[in-house]
Amino acid sequence: ILLKEVHHRVKNNLQIISSLLNLQAEALNDPRDQALFMESETRVRSMALIHERLYKSEDFARVEFKEYIESLVVSLFHSFGHGGVTYHVDVEEVRLPIDVAIPCGLIVNELITNALKHAFPGGRLGHITVSLHQESEGRFILEVQDNGIGLPEDLRPSEAKSLGLHLVTILTRQLQGELEIRRGEGTLFRVHFGISVPQPADAKEE
Repeated sequence: ILLKEVHHRVKNNLQIISSLLNLQAEALNDPRDQALFMESETRVRSMALIHERLYKSEDFARVEFKEYIESLVVSLFHSFGHGGVTYHVDVEEVRLPIDVAIPCGLIVNELITNALKHAFPGGRLGHITVSLHQESEGRFILEVQDNGIGLPEDLRPSEAKSLGLHLVTILTRQLQGELEIRRGEGTLFRVHFGISVPQPADAKEE
């Protein structure tokens, strides 16, 4: 009951912060400043969604990642999307630890936001796919792919001036993962990462 209440209060506090950022954005006149506040607001909202899921769950340490990502993507398209861009979520039914789910959610948040803002200029039609699949025991592949105009060949996320792509690099390191980028007809971001697999209670050391 205590853990449930903690997650509920954290979620409420994050939603308050998100609302304050949204109100501040509406009070600004410069579109660039408004965009910065809106991006910060979606980052906070992505973390609030985690705690909302945990509050409604019987497991307070792990998140139903498929449901979480679906809610996150809907929220992002509501904030930044337009009718010409569609999406598909292909995420396995998996429960991820909160310290893994939060950076994964933030990575998805940054990459989808970036794609919606830059990959489809001038009302261009397009599609974004988010997927998570297990490649082996305790190892996963997280992908965000779009068929937009693509990243410049000389752009490296770790050297990018934008906070979003720089955050993706930092969050990948936090997951102790590897970031792969493929350019071609659009852009594919792929993050390989692992989680510790719980051992059976009766497991014995050899």
